[in-house]
Amino acid sequence: MGLWKKLFGNNKSRKDKIVHSEKNMDVQNDLLKVHSPKRKANLQNDLLKVHPAERNTNLQNYLLKVHPDIRELLWIADGPGKNYTPSENQNVYEYEGFRVTVSIGTVTEPSLISSRQPITMVNDVSSVERPPYFPTYEQITPEQKGVYWKLLENPYDPSIDIGFVFILYYGLERHLLEGSFERAFDVILKLRDVHRNGSFQDYSAHALILTSLFRQRADLAVKFFSSLDKEYEFNFSDDLYLLCKFGLGIPLTYKDMARMAKTFEFTNTNYIKKYPQIFEGNLRNELIEKYGSDAIDMKRFVSSTEWRRLKKQTVPVFANMSIQNRTVDMPVISDSFKLKNTVYDILKATHETTKKQLAQMRKDGKLPPETKPKTKKKLKKPLVFDKAQERLLLEELEKNTNHIMNRHFTYNSLQDFYYRYRDLNEKYLQKCIDFCMKDIAALPDVQKAYPGIFDGEIPAFYRLAVIYEKRGDYEKAITICDQAIVYYNNVGMIDSATKFTNRREKLVSKSEKRLKEIGKDAR
Repeated sequence: MGLWKKLFGNNKSRKDKIVHSEKNMDVQNDLLKVHSPKRKANLQNDLLKVHPAERNTNLQNYLLKVHPDIRELLWIADGPGKNYTPSENQNVYEYEGFRVTVSIGTVTEPSLISSRQPITMVNDVSSVERPPYFPTYEQITPEQKGVYWKLLENPYDPSIDIGFVFILYYGLERHLLEGSFERAFDVILKLRDVHRNGSFQDYSAHALILTSLFRQRADLAVKFFSSLDKEYEFNFSDDLYLLCKFGLGIPLTYKDMARMAKTFEFTNTNYIKKYPQIFEGNLRNELIEKYGSDAIDMKRFVSSTEWRRLKKQTVPVFANMSIQNRTVDMPVISDSFKLKNTVYDILKATHETTKKQLAQMRKDGKLPPETKPKTKKKLKKPLVFDKAQERLLLEELEKNTNHIMNRHFTYNSLQDFYYRYRDLNEKYLQKCIDFCMKDIAALPDVQKAYPGIFDGEIPAFYRLAVIYEKRGDYEKAITICDQAIVYYNNVGMIDSATKFTNRREKLVSKSEKRLKEIGKDAR
């Protein structure tokens, strides 16, 4: 039975089902007027003491307003609509020797909604602080929950901060693995159309591509490819895109080749940027003349032997922290010698054709205007330290003292929170450093507590390396890189270890350069 039917049934009207809870509403209204942290905390506790039936009724009132696209896709922790029970689940996907294991562990679903958590509706959404790094519904403030419920009324509202969109998206990712995956797939496509954020575009594209590939659903892949009608929607891995087309036998089109020219090591993209229509028209003609079609079947150029030998690249796929194996080691198809040379040669020939055509058009006075990228200026809001959010995060940390995984995620949130205010006061940067250090020190415990191997990125390493480098403290930055290299190598995250190896080399070079300058000054 669907969530909507479980909550409201088939025979009774909404009016009959909704029972107004005056006590609950009075507490909610009081919360809006209170500024004292102690008084506010007491009111929130009063809200939690409301009878369970009243809490469930209040949640049902909010659910009545949820957009129909997502009504059946929310994860509910309690009450008549409960549809979530923590459990471990593992899916293994394999394609011609390319094997991926995706598991859902015992870490709580970050989008999980509970009737026990107070909600404070606000009129001015912009006055509410954005959620922290890797937000969870449980963790955000009552006011932030109010903003989230506004999002649930219209998830396609681009004015609401992307942090709230990610909370919804986490739950949709879970559906891709173990729920209503087709419905979630369609909703994610619509979200991608309006929410421009680069991280969201990246994660959501990767999740949709892998869903299409591992479920062997070419129709879903085609639906995804057809949705890519805006430049910002292409913000994801070209090689994962190629892998999906390769695995499902979908041809590589002339538009794909033009867009991914640099992936195939064709760097002279001047005409592609300035005269895209002319270049693509010539590219299409070049393909038709050579292959009889404006697209090519990549399997003609990648042998089974070369497929097995292709190098692997680690790509982040899932943002939901309750999903294990959130990254995938995938074959880099663009490294196929024959495929790369074929596409490169086609692009080079098209470049020469376009060059001659533009020269003639210039001579005839018919040269069209260049296509120029559009740029938008963003106005920055004045930054004000959010004491309420700080208190909430510290309370969250205290609550999770003995819950190692939740404590790790709270450390991440505190690092992100304090780093945001680093320019207001040096003490906030120091607090960020302190929580980075605590998180790194606790990583052995994280690995022991996590089922299998925890292969999530550790933001503390990168953040500390950047902070120390900006301070000119290269020795400390190098030490952090050394720790990151050892950690990532031990958990099999080779690409991440390589990134810190490269960073370390640059830091050593900077350190040596400074020592030489000091030596010159001393003389």
